[in-house]
Amino acid sequence: MSHSRIYQGEVWHARFNPVGHSFQYPVYFFSFRLSELEGLSKQVRFFSYNRCNLVSLYDRDYLSGSGSIEQKLRRILTEKGLNAEVEEIDLVTTARYFHYVFNPVSFYYCYRADQSLSCIVAEVNNTFGERHVYVLDSAKSLQDESNSYIYEEAKAFHVSPFNDMAGYYKFYFSDITEEIKIKVDLYKEGKRVFATMMKGAALPFQSSSLLSTIMRYPLSTALTMPRIVWQAAKIHWKKGLPIYMKPQPSSAMTVQVAKPSIRIRICQRLVFRFFSNLQVGCLIIHLPNREQHVFGDSSSTLKVNFYVRDYRVFLRLAKDADIGLGEAYTDGFWDCDHLTKLIEIFVENRPYINDNNLIFASLGRLFNRVGHIFNRNSLSGSRKNISFHYDLSNSFYRTFLDPTMTYSCALYNQPEDSLEQAQRNKLNAMIEKAQIKASDHVLEIGSGWGAFSIEAVRQTGCRVTTITLSDQQYELATRRVLDAGLQDRISVELCDYRKMTGQFDKIVSIEMFEAVGHQYYGTFFQTCDRLLKPNGLVAMQVITIADQNYEMYRKSVDWIQKHIFPGGTVPSLTAMTAAMTKHSTFMIEKLDNMGIHYARTLRDWREAFTKNQADIQQLGFDEAFQRSWEYYLCYCEAGFNKRVLGTLQFVLTRTNNSNLPQMV
Repeated sequence: MSHSRIYQGEVWHARFNPVGHSFQYPVYFFSFRLSELEGLSKQVRFFSYNRCNLVSLYDRDYLSGSGSIEQKLRRILTEKGLNAEVEEIDLVTTARYFHYVFNPVSFYYCYRADQSLSCIVAEVNNTFGERHVYVLDSAKSLQDESNSYIYEEAKAFHVSPFNDMAGYYKFYFSDITEEIKIKVDLYKEGKRVFATMMKGAALPFQSSSLLSTIMRYPLSTALTMPRIVWQAAKIHWKKGLPIYMKPQPSSAMTVQVAKPSIRIRICQRLVFRFFSNLQVGCLIIHLPNREQHVFGDSSSTLKVNFYVRDYRVFLRLAKDADIGLGEAYTDGFWDCDHLTKLIEIFVENRPYINDNNLIFASLGRLFNRVGHIFNRNSLSGSRKNISFHYDLSNSFYRTFLDPTMTYSCALYNQPEDSLEQAQRNKLNAMIEKAQIKASDHVLEIGSGWGAFSIEAVRQTGCRVTTITLSDQQYELATRRVLDAGLQDRISVELCDYRKMTGQFDKIVSIEMFEAVGHQYYGTFFQTCDRLLKPNGLVAMQVITIADQNYEMYRKSVDWIQKHIFPGGTVPSLTAMTAAMTKHSTFMIEKLDNMGIHYARTLRDWREAFTKNQADIQQLGFDEAFQRSWEYYLCYCEAGFNKRVLGTLQFVLTRTNNSNLPQMV
């Protein structure tokens, strides 16, 4: 006896909020026992499986990938750990009629050998050609007084333009033997805002009942899409319901996305050709259609899975190379299982890959370079550039910095040092390198939030004048100085270093030089030379890039410069010493490279950032901003891990400095 059935019934939709609207239509639909499809195609006139007929069912109309409907579904069930217990599957759906169909939703009832329900899979299609599955495990279901199975599932797929992505679904499923009733409610903030239901009485799936059903509902299938459009027009134009733009699918359970355009497919081929040159590590690219493409050494332990959520990532990569990669991540076009390792793969492969092979990237570089010209660090430009990064809000920086509010490389003297202890170690090292005494008047160029100046005064009793261009830093640093009761020893000023006057015993600058800009290196050292007393010292901590890479780097624009630090330039040691030699009387007294400590600092910041994402959201920073900062922290961590970037602490002096120790 066949378990497949025809249902004659109706479909009903109701919207409750923010406007009320409802409608219902007569419909017919089917449940197909998947194991019976070949037999039904031979036994039932007017029906065919994978062949054209009055009514037909095609494997290609369901799920994604190759194989039969059952094979494709079982792959999904295997991923969820449910396939082994599933014996039979009934598909509730609308079949093709005269070769046409649009199925908003289909349901798979998955039974164990004892005919108990293992799970139900809901396959949802939208009008953009996208497809998503919700796997509803019966072990997590409830049953009501009518013995319906009830499931709850967070909304993860865009269907209606009148609903955003917020809320969750409640699914209700009846037994399907004699009658069928499936209801889906959408809830937001605990209130039902939308409901849909399909129900019908069962008929045996045989030639006579199929023909009589078609004669009773001759236009039902053809009218599905026109009815959707007509009701949408009524609630939008007549009742004023607003429209939400479709977001890009981001769930791994979205098994089919809209097909990419010809332009994007061309870019995909270019990007794949670019990745084919990877020699170190392994990059596995997972496309939305579940295809996998492997690049590099598949046996490598440095392996990263790269999940394409939106095919436009290839357009971004082809046009803007590394900048495009970061921008596409911000927009949610891709994800991966280890962002830092992904950047490390690209760093390791720099000798083998060149974005000049991406023929459109040269145009993108030109546009980005032109845009970067407007970020020059003139007196007004520096204020604007500093404000862009540091004036996001003090509360934001509190979410991931340690209690000292120190935003620079920490020094982990011991493996067990906390971030806070490591930052105190760094401050101590800078105080020691500068040889600060109680009688000194110290100039700090780049206040941060006051950590160094407060610590220096507490340890030595010196006086500090600290300067910043950030309004937010100035406000908080001033308050912290007052709270510490050190306002008679510390003066916080909103001032550009070029406008400073007076003479100081010591000058300290911790990771401010990166905001100076190549054109102003000489000005910086010349200004310090002017402000430093004859026997004084300058102690600096600076992020650096390898000398061999500096010229190419400074003539280009990277993602950090475009989106995080406009106007920023990471110097090389040679670039700094050349400017220092030409524009000042300084020479290097001592130098240490602590760059590897920055990798751990960034990891600690990233972990705190991730832990406090809900707080960051509360501050008004959206998902795109958070993804951008996650990318920034991982991007930099990879650079320090691979020693592409370094961090130098060094001391500058002049000849004949009588305050330095003498040999006996």
